[in-house]
Amino acid sequence: MPLRITQRSESEVPMPTAMGKVNEDVEAIKVEMRRLGSGMVLEIEVGDAKGVRGTKLAISKAAKQIGSSWKHWNAGNRVFAKPAEPVRRRGRRSKTEV
Repeated sequence: MPLRITQRSESEVPMPTAMGKVNEDVEAIKVEMRRLGSGMVLEIEVGDAKGVRGTKLAISKAAKQIGSSWKHWNAGNRVFAKPAEPVRRRGRRSKTEV
């Protein structure tokens, strides 16, 4: 079924119930990301397949918020994450590099 989108006056729609709700899972993941030691991997156990997908999304969001890139994968109902290796560029140096 295609989406049905309409425009309404602000007075015709209900007010939001919460303003800027913080995702507690993302905050908890960010804390653990910052505390992760060298050579270690985060392991997060989740309940089901939907939880795996949501946890991977939370890892991606948290990594973006702290300004780093992370690699994540799953095995069954466990999600693993570690900092991604820096991208190594091949080829000539640019004119701005001296």
